[in-house]
Amino acid sequence: MILASLLSSSSFIMTNKIMIKAVGTDAAIILGELCSEYNYWEQRNELVGGKWFYSTRENIEDNTGLSEHKQRIAINKLLNLKLIETKKMGIPCKTYYKLNELNILNCYRNTQENLLKSPKNPVVEKLDNKELNNSTTSDEKIEPQDIENFDTNNNKNNNNKNHTHEPSPIEEKKEYATQVQMTEKEYQDLVDTYGEDMSKQLIEQLSLYKQAKGKNYESDYAAILYWVTERLRELEKKDANYKDFKERKDKKSNTKPNFQQRDYPPDFFDSLYCN
Repeated sequence: MILASLLSSSSFIMTNKIMIKAVGTDAAIILGELCSEYNYWEQRNELVGGKWFYSTRENIEDNTGLSEHKQRIAINKLLNLKLIETKKMGIPCKTYYKLNELNILNCYRNTQENLLKSPKNPVVEKLDNKELNNSTTSDEKIEPQDIENFDTNNNKNNNNKNHTHEPSPIEEKKEYATQVQMTEKEYQDLVDTYGEDMSKQLIEQLSLYKQAKGKNYESDYAAILYWVTERLRELEKKDANYKDFKERKDKKSNTKPNFQQRDYPPDFFDSLYCN
């Protein structure tokens, strides 16, 4: 994504000046950090659905210095402007983010056009002219393809060298069940989270589904976290409900009727025989 390269950050907090004026400093910093996170997961081919990626509040605080309170305010602002989207996924539940590239680009372009039209203090204009003149003139509009003219190569190099999530060489994947492949690290993450027995059940469920439906995923590990865990929970719940129903039914069928014994007088049966 060209836009992510333009706004992403490295070990330095690199924030676009236009976006600061559009959404404020904290929100612009968060947006730049999310763009860096997007680049990281994209390089590893681990975006969920080609768009979604996750990050934690702790990780964002480590990379930006923004507290959880400031993050919440900034993220809500980005959500209200529809520049990003969030949703909860996986077990354990994590916050996933999606960048709305078109909305971000429109916000960037509209803010820049307004800045070019607005009269400025001569001192401020002198400081800002360098960036604005390099990007466009007052008679021009930024088009999507023009973004390539920005100095993104430097940003990419800094991101690769200094990003706190510096990508390691991609591990070779192994087959843990028919049509289910993961790296050793991904498998170990499953075991650490769910235990060995549960992990084997998750892998087996995905294997059966892929064989039955002919499905393929870029990341089997992501598929397991995204929906297989929830599916297995549903199956376990149904199985538990069935066992409970069967136990109650068996208990009911084994219960014998408790009839009260009637008492008869001593000569009752003798009178029956006489009759």
